[in-house]
Amino acid sequence: MRINLYEKTKKRLARGICALVGYVGIVFGGFFDNSTMYVGLQSNTAITQGYDVDIADNYKYTLGIRKIALFNYQDRDKFYKGDEFQLSDNAIIGAINNWEYLVNVSSVRNQGHEYIDQEYWFKWSNNWFVTKTKYVSKESRDLEFFDYDARFRLRHNNFNFTIGAVLRAHPIYGHPAIENYEGFWWDLAYEYGYQDYLVPLNDLNENGEIDSYYLWIETDPDTEEGYWIYYYEDADFYWEDVNANTVAYSDAEFLQYHYPHVVHMYNEDNKIEEWQSEINVALGFDILFGGEKFYSHLWVNAFPESYGLTDKAYDGKDMQYDVGTVIGANLSEHIGVYIEGIYQNYYGRAEHNVMAGLNWRF
Repeated sequence: MRINLYEKTKKRLARGICALVGYVGIVFGGFFDNSTMYVGLQSNTAITQGYDVDIADNYKYTLGIRKIALFNYQDRDKFYKGDEFQLSDNAIIGAINNWEYLVNVSSVRNQGHEYIDQEYWFKWSNNWFVTKTKYVSKESRDLEFFDYDARFRLRHNNFNFTIGAVLRAHPIYGHPAIENYEGFWWDLAYEYGYQDYLVPLNDLNENGEIDSYYLWIETDPDTEEGYWIYYYEDADFYWEDVNANTVAYSDAEFLQYHYPHVVHMYNEDNKIEEWQSEINVALGFDILFGGEKFYSHLWVNAFPESYGLTDKAYDGKDMQYDVGTVIGANLSEHIGVYIEGIYQNYYGRAEHNVMAGLNWRF
């Protein structure tokens, strides 16, 4: 009896393991096919432009894995260093259906500034549907967000139109802490170590104080006619930093050149850590055509409407979008030209990248 029970348990366990292995094979089978894992190490001397300053060497350490199908117009790299950037990776429609993904982490020091940039995305598509999950954390751009993008796909030859929705989560953008500051601007400057000192202007009675009084203005020296005016000597201030270095010789100069830095520090020190989320309507357009002599790839991702799910979700006053294009042509057997560009604006943080060039093949 015990033997039969043991045998039955062993068989059930074996069937369970086989079922699990089969399930994993079905779901993840081919998931890592044609993917590449890479490690990149770079180091170079920081630019000082002749100034006698000591800046540590720049470096960039990168670890990642990628599986991104290439379009026909793209050249396949034999080695990945971790700084490869294909503009077409921003297009929601890829070169193939099925799984594509990128996991990339970089630790960077540039001109003495240290930061970590991360990007992770996974995309799956077929002829009727495309979905993409993405997380970006760019300390170099003070940008961080997570989104899940799901769209229906309408395809006709080389034209693709997508419509759907994106669920986004991110730190608070568009609501800086300074908006809730109720004190005077100079009090905020005092909090960060700045100090101002009174400078009298037009001290007519030369007593070193700011006075107000009536002055007789004589208009006719013969008749001694004239009139009285109320005069205020007025004053300005010069400013010193926490190390007693003079940084501005007037309030106007301080407000223009130094107060913005005070505001930035205050916003960073009082940043609300709670993440916000919203749902965005997503529209996309993608077109790819060309042959041996010419190729063109254009895509647009637009998010015209935003519905906040939290109190301080992005209000969406400005449309969020990215637009990209890649165009190239062989003008002759030896000469080729290309232009590539992308412009994107997310959460009020605009970024663009444009490249153009000429190739001469011997």
